[in-house]
Amino acid sequence: MITILIAIVIFLELLEYIVIFDVILSWLTLMWVRFRPRFITNILDPIYSFVRSYIPCRFWAFDFTPIVVILLLVFLSWLILMSFPEVWAQIAQLKS
Repeated sequence: MITILIAIVIFLELLEYIVIFDVILSWLTLMWVRFRPRFITNILDPIYSFVRSYIPCRFWAFDFTPIVVILLLVFLSWLILMSFPEVWAQIAQLKS
């Protein structure tokens, strides 16, 4: 059980980094560089569309969906870590 929860927490952390990488790539479009790998599109578009279906995250030209997704991912990992302290201890042991 602990191993599955550790894997979920690591997966949520990985998703956070993918969202941050996607945001950085979206900033490159301001310099006319259009590059978004297909695997990022395949991973994040269903998550973004799910969030947009419940929360309107657009304000003029700004899209706040990645911020909402990151906050949700952080909250989910925090919820797992607070609910199962032994998972927190195992992850701290892995990081050291």
